[in-house]
Amino acid sequence: MNVFKSFMKAPTTTVGLIFGLVVPLLFVVFWMTGYNGATEHVDQLHVAFVAEDSAGAAIADQIAENVPFHAERIATLEEAQKRMNEGDLQMVISIPATLAEHVQNTGSGAITYYVNQANSDVAKGIMESVAEQITREVSGRLTGLSELPVQAEIVKTNTVANFSTSMLPMILGFITYIAVMTMNIQMNLSSLKLQREFSKWEIFFARQKLYLLIIVIFPLLITGAAMLFVDVHSSFLAMWAYHMLVYLTCICVTQMAFSLFGQAGPLFNVALVPLQLLTAGNIIPAIMLTGFYRQLGHFLPAPNAIQGYMKLIYGSGGSVSSYVVNMLLISAVCWGITVLSLALKGRAASAELVQTGAH
Repeated sequence: MNVFKSFMKAPTTTVGLIFGLVVPLLFVVFWMTGYNGATEHVDQLHVAFVAEDSAGAAIADQIAENVPFHAERIATLEEAQKRMNEGDLQMVISIPATLAEHVQNTGSGAITYYVNQANSDVAKGIMESVAEQITREVSGRLTGLSELPVQAEIVKTNTVANFSTSMLPMILGFITYIAVMTMNIQMNLSSLKLQREFSKWEIFFARQKLYLLIIVIFPLLITGAAMLFVDVHSSFLAMWAYHMLVYLTCICVTQMAFSLFGQAGPLFNVALVPLQLLTAGNIIPAIMLTGFYRQLGHFLPAPNAIQGYMKLIYGSGGSVSSYVVNMLLISAVCWGITVLSLALKGRAASAELVQTGAH
C-alpha cells in the first residue's frame, strides 16, 4: 500500500493519468461536435455546369434546381476545371450541345462528370453517386422512359496510380506535427536541466539555432526518402522547401505551448491533434463540418500542410501560396508569443525578488 501511495503521489503519475483521460475525451468532444450532421451539410459542396448551347443550358438549369449542392454555371470547361483544381469546386458537369439530338436520333448520349481525385474519399464518393442520380433524371426528362439512354462518363482528374502516394500528404503534413511535438517534449527537458548553468536567453537562442539545422536537414532526409518510393508531380526542391516550412510551423506552435503553459505544454499540443485531423479535409471536406470548425484549419499547421501537399503531390494545378502565407503567419505569431512570454516571465521573476527583498 505504501508503494501504491508513493506511486500515486509522483507528479509523473498525475500527468500520465491526465493524458490517459483527456486525450480520448478531447477526440470525443471535438470529433462528435465537428462531424455532427456532416452528411447533412452536402449543400456546402460546390458543383459547376458547363453547357455548350441553349438546350444544354436548359438541362443544366433544371438539374441545378434539384441537386443538393451549391450549383453554378461556368462558360468554359477550361475555366471550370481550373476552379476545381484550385479547390473551389468538387465536380464539373459538362453537357454536350448534341445531347438531346443524340438521344432522339440514336437512342443514346452521355454527360461527362469531372471529379477531382485530390479530394477526400467522402467527397469523391458523394459526387460519383450523385452523377448516377443526375444521369437517371436527365434520361427520364429526355425520353420519359425508365431506361437509361443517357450514360454517365466519369473522368477522374489528378489520379495517382500508387495507393501509397495518397498517404503521403498525411505522413508529411500531419506526422511531422506529431514528431515535432514529441521532439519538443525532450527539448524542454534539456532546457530545464541547463537552467542551472545558463541564462534563459542563452538556452532559448541555442534551441533556435538547433531548430534551424533541424528545419533544413530533417525535411531533406524525409523528403528524399519519400520520393524514393513514390512519384509525385512536383520537383524535389519544391517538396523539400514546403516541408521545411511545415517543420518551421510545427516547431513554432509546439514550442509556444511550453513557453505559455510550462509542463502542461504537451497537453495543449495534444489537444490540437484531434482538431487538426478534423479540419485537415482529407477525411471529409472542411466545408461539410459544423460552422465553428469550417475555418479553424486555416489557423493550424497540419491542415495547411496537408492541403498544400495535396496540390504538390497530385499536381492539381492549384497554387499553394495561400497555405504558405498561412503557415508563415502562424509561425511568426507563435514565435513572437514565445519570445514575449519568455520576456514577461523574466520581469515577473524580477518583480517577485524585489518584493521579497523589501519584506
